[in-house]
Amino acid sequence: MAQANNMFSPGLTVTIQCAAISPGLWAAPVTTTFTIPQSSQMTPYSIKGAPPISPNCTMTSLPVHGTSNLEVWWGTAEGAIETTWFPNTDLRGFAGASTISNTGSCLASISISPTNQQVWWITETGAIDGKVYNANGWASPGTGAGEAIPFNVVGTASTTNGGSMTGLVLEGNTGAILFWVDPYGAIAYCRWLASSGWQAVNSALPPGTASATTQLSVLSVGSSVYLFCVSPSGAVVGGNWSSTSGQYLGGMSQFAVPSSGNAAPGGELVSFGVSTQEIAVVWTTIQNNLEMSLVYGGDSPQNIQLPLTIAQSVLGGTGIAAYSMEANQCSIWWIGQSSDLRRTNVDLTKLQATTTPDWPVFEDLGPGSCKQMRSLIVQPASATEICLLYVSANDTVAVLSYTP
Repeated sequence: MAQANNMFSPGLTVTIQCAAISPGLWAAPVTTTFTIPQSSQMTPYSIKGAPPISPNCTMTSLPVHGTSNLEVWWGTAEGAIETTWFPNTDLRGFAGASTISNTGSCLASISISPTNQQVWWITETGAIDGKVYNANGWASPGTGAGEAIPFNVVGTASTTNGGSMTGLVLEGNTGAILFWVDPYGAIAYCRWLASSGWQAVNSALPPGTASATTQLSVLSVGSSVYLFCVSPSGAVVGGNWSSTSGQYLGGMSQFAVPSSGNAAPGGELVSFGVSTQEIAVVWTTIQNNLEMSLVYGGDSPQNIQLPLTIAQSVLGGTGIAAYSMEANQCSIWWIGQSSDLRRTNVDLTKLQATTTPDWPVFEDLGPGSCKQMRSLIVQPASATEICLLYVSANDTVAVLSYTP
């Protein structure tokens, strides 16, 4: 069965026609209908009366400690930042005019502990500003030793397409690193350590590495940190530190991720750990399909690169989300050409380099359900629930809750 026709929309009624498989065989044609069962494991939530999200905004989210709630932040067309807790959808104003007005910009969040959470955004001037949560609530960063942020400076980050930024908590919650694309295509970063606070801004990958419209993906595997982006030529580029425990990190070791070389510069990419020696990277191509590469560490890396979906199966310029449901099993979500929410489940033990994608594709939300946005987030809310955040057709943040 061709993958393009192998989509299953919960609740959709389809017509099935049966006829003789060969002329001359006795058979009476039969026509019947079948309704694809709705899943009791998916629950949608939406925000009523929320101001529209800005077009270049990327949402960010964190689990609310001690609860099964999820807090999400996003930018409005006026440049303000709103937040809410799901499943409670009451709006909570977070910051006044902060991001790029009309178009919006990238947001990132980091949770180091219940009393140390951070939300950052790119301003209209290319500075990076934010708020920090402690026992007294959310407030602007302090100005004392170790508290002052060295990246709230004009021209620090690229503002093209809203900029790109992501954060990472270090092993053992000893610190955090904020990464962003600078105006010259370098990947810059700043590290925060629990023992000493914010350090100086440094360069992880040199100028010209990243497309001006790339998204960033970062993850840690043990003590190692890996970062991925799309280059101006459409290559997928990786960088890594084997350890982040030193006083001075310096630049990353750069490596090429096996790909067809036609990654969409403004498309999304996402990465996740498969094992202590293996990382999966997924991105959008200029043919509007998804590709995946498995990057193996160790002394003898063996890499697999393959297409996950067929051409024109992805709405260009939209996000990708991925989540490892169990060992060697992952789900990947994206926005389809019909503004529908699509998902495929991948068994990582059965991957082979192939040019014919045949993974089943499920349509979790029907045509016209989603907006063409950069951001698609999957976030665990509890041990038994994950939440997928997307932007609905009416420009508001919405959540689809899964209970595996």
